[in-house]
Amino acid sequence: MKERTTHTVDAVLKFLFITLAVASTQLTYAQQPFQTYDMIVSDPAGVVAALDKYQASPTGEQSTATVILSQYLANGESLATHQILVVYPSNQEMDLNLMRNATSADWAQFLNEMQDSATVEAEGIGQILAMVGDPNDPVTTAMGRTNVIYQLNVDDPATYAAAWSDFAGANLQAGNVSYLSSVLAYGTNPGTHVVNNVYSSPGEALSNQPQSMEGFDVFLQRVSSIRAVVGRVVTTVVGEWRP
Repeated sequence: MKERTTHTVDAVLKFLFITLAVASTQLTYAQQPFQTYDMIVSDPAGVVAALDKYQASPTGEQSTATVILSQYLANGESLATHQILVVYPSNQEMDLNLMRNATSADWAQFLNEMQDSATVEAEGIGQILAMVGDPNDPVTTAMGRTNVIYQLNVDDPATYAAAWSDFAGANLQAGNVSYLSSVLAYGTNPGTHVVNNVYSSPGEALSNQPQSMEGFDVFLQRVSSIRAVVGRVVTTVVGEWRP
């Protein structure tokens, strides 16, 4: 039986109008590939029910992916209200899961049921490159955790990764995790990379913005000429299914 954590249906409905690539679970994330699906959701309870049903199906039981359902708290001009993030243990496992779904009646039924509750606005694919912090900390695995996601266009990935690692490591607090990921494709979004900072709540995120942290000026000096921030979004996690 799949392990699934989610808010109650009432809680999901309550969060609908508090309008989520890349979040955190109890996995070792380095070099793990992921897919994202930005959605305009009309029936949050229907989305949760469809995910529950698929994960409990014979095909879903074979899946090695972790699935995270999040809700957008701030998403700019995008109409998407929710996102599904699918994280695979490896590139090989991603290929196996996708091939299994391609011929699965369970997957076809899941897609049909999702059409009644949501419309996909954008799809993305990428890979987690590195992380700073403890992904097993209860704060970073709790339901309702907040992700502040910076969408970046990076010209020198190695230099940026070194600067990010130094800055994030110097400001690490208990319960916080920061992820650096590359983006292969994400529709019309021009970003090449994503940084995702995980907090226990929106309030904690507001109280711990990067510009208020030690060494931010030095970090800017190192990266200002090699990266541009092309977008920022904030999400909260409302459901999670693990293999």
